Amino acid sequence: MSFIYLIRHGETNWNLEKRFQGTTNTELTYEGLKQGKLLANNLEKTDFKNIYTSPLNRAKITAGFLGDKTKCEVIEDLDFKEISFGDWEGLTTTEIKEKYPLMDKWFSDPSLYKIPNSDDLEAEKNRLKKRLIEIATNAEGHNTAIVSHAGIIRLSLLAALDLPLSYYWRFVLDNTSISILEYYNGIFHLKTLNNTSHLLNK
Repeated sequence: MSFIYLIRHGETNWNLEKRFQGTTNTELTYEGLKQGKLLANNLEKTDFKNIYTSPLNRAKITAGFLGDKTKCEVIEDLDFKEISFGDWEGLTTTEIKEKYPLMDKWFSDPSLYKIPNSDDLEAEKNRLKKRLIEIATNAEGHNTAIVSHAGIIRLSLLAALDLPLSYYWRFVLDNTSISILEYYNGIFHLKTLNNTSHLLNK
């Protein structure tokens, strides 16, 4: 039995502005830095075999706090870099709605509309399924942390639970939230979703 902790990065200015970040390398706000430290304090006594992080700064810095507290090496992994939102990156939801009338369709079900020049979500989901199985198998019963982004974590949950893309928006994932997957007998189980109890300590 292995456990994978899927952790979203701390708050950024673009989060506050409801601006699509994707592969853009945005920075944490003061609040985001504080969230990362509270997350690390909460998981200090958790024994991680590995901590993987997206190479984007907002995730890497969040993961750094966790690595320092748990004395576990942080490994940058391109597999967990946020998906590309193509032509929508850098735009707010209001701006997107003005330029792309079909935005509501994507927010309802991403399988019904592909953002221009964005990553293929179905292909990303399939890729993540293989990677999660590989990590869980190699963990040999230990804990693994993956510090990443809302898009990647949503797709990871869909992949692990064998859910279609139409369920993409069914998961709420707040900044520095912890979602835990249990891997047992070749099957993933969702043990925890969007736990942000550590933020109550602020």
